[in-house]
Amino acid sequence: MAVLIMLSSSVGISILLYCSFKFSNFLLATFTEKCYNNPSQKRNAEFVLLRTARTATLPESMHQEEEFDMITLKAEKRNPNVKAKKLRREGYVTGILSGKEMKEPVALQFNGAEAAKFIKANKEGTQIYLDIEGEKVDALVKNIDYDPLSKKILALDFQALVAGEVVAATVPVTFVNEEVVQGVFEPEITEIHYKADPAHLLDPIEIDLAKLPQGTKTLYVKDLKLDEKGVTVTTTADSQLFHIGEYAKAEEEDDDAEETPAK
Repeated sequence: MAVLIMLSSSVGISILLYCSFKFSNFLLATFTEKCYNNPSQKRNAEFVLLRTARTATLPESMHQEEEFDMITLKAEKRNPNVKAKKLRREGYVTGILSGKEMKEPVALQFNGAEAAKFIKANKEGTQIYLDIEGEKVDALVKNIDYDPLSKKILALDFQALVAGEVVAATVPVTFVNEEVVQGVFEPEITEIHYKADPAHLLDPIEIDLAKLPQGTKTLYVKDLKLDEKGVTVTTTADSQLFHIGEYAKAEEEDDDAEETPAK
């Protein structure tokens, strides 16, 4: 008797699933036929089906990357009643977000490991998104405060960016392919200071020494022609970026001056 009840239940469930499947197909076919018979709705139907397929196949993280392809650093609003020293002992880095259109600065705290990883790849003057408990803010890294002894990060200061507002920024300068240089390579500048609105903030500058004209011994800030990119450079235009010196020549022995002892 129990076996018959179980079989009956299984058959009933199978019939119900089959009917649901058939009914779903019927609705889909009816919807598709209706849309495609009406030219004005054909494109809408295609868009809906395509959007559904993309949403079903792409992970949520990829949708996030399509919308925000800029560097993002997560932050939490800091409790002002908790001292910075206590937060640092708990593995946090403190920070401040300020801006021209903000009524008052916002105290922040960051996961220490994430902050260290972020600073390893980014410097002052980097434009990023601050993810403050789910709310993204376009910001600029204004200051990084280190402990002079341990070199650990103590605090991060950010400036909220506003469209059209000119801000003071810094762009890092790096050099690659130093091994191809015929001489002693001496970098003189590792960053350039400038002013610009958020739409014209500069990406990090990388100078490929292998692509410089043969015989180049130095390069100046003015040679980068940054003014053409809509910024005002505040670093002196005649500042050297690098200098390539000659190898030190070994002193030649003066055999004539050296007397051979008489036998």
